[in-house]
Amino acid sequence: MERVKKQIPQIGRRRVSDKAAADEVACQDCGMDPMCSILEYAEEGSNVPEGVLLRRRHVARGETIFLKDDPFRSVFAVKSGSFKTYIPKVSGYDQVVGFHLIGELVGMEGLSGQRYPYTARALQDSSVCELRMESLSESGYLLEDLQQGIINMLSAEVAFNHQLITTLIHQSADQRLAGFLLNLTKRLHARGMRQIEFQIGMSRSDIGSYLGLASETVSRVFTRFQKNGLIQLRHKRLRLLDQDGLRDIAEH
Repeated sequence: MERVKKQIPQIGRRRVSDKAAADEVACQDCGMDPMCSILEYAEEGSNVPEGVLLRRRHVARGETIFLKDDPFRSVFAVKSGSFKTYIPKVSGYDQVVGFHLIGELVGMEGLSGQRYPYTARALQDSSVCELRMESLSESGYLLEDLQQGIINMLSAEVAFNHQLITTLIHQSADQRLAGFLLNLTKRLHARGMRQIEFQIGMSRSDIGSYLGLASETVSRVFTRFQKNGLIQLRHKRLRLLDQDGLRDIAEH
């Protein structure tokens, strides 16, 4: 039976070229790879119908890919750039619950309650691959295989979150920020990004909200780290100059 192609609305204003850019995560290092491998997207003869996976969708800085309590429809992988997830507050001060870097998944938590528990917003011009969960049944693959792919993605996500939480459980502001910076670098390295300098798109107030610190405290600690030769931060370009020094602060 001939498959009918579904028209799926775009998230961003344009589609990014299929040609991989230097600042993109490689597919094998992406959190969505377990499912893409099952769907054989890397194979020339893949017969997966259009609309199951939307690749390299452009998301402009400040644009949201979903809002808190929106019906769950898709899981997103950050192909380039970064996102913050937060819970909007009536007071106007949003509670930041996470930062999602290149290669990481956004929105998996919506799978259980079928609604997204937070809003996801791009911190810089970014791109995502969108896996339309509601369209998986039309892919033509066995249900058991698809379920296994979802389990593999979830397992990796749980392991990552556990590691992140244990890294950031510290007492002092210096320990929290040092652990946070080391964790960012470790996560980028895990996705095949080996550069020692990278763009940090989040604001000091966002970092403070996430770490439970005042934005002024974050600024003071950043200044102290720079004076002590631990980091270099210019126009949101971050370079870790002394990872051993940061590690010593984070662990003691």
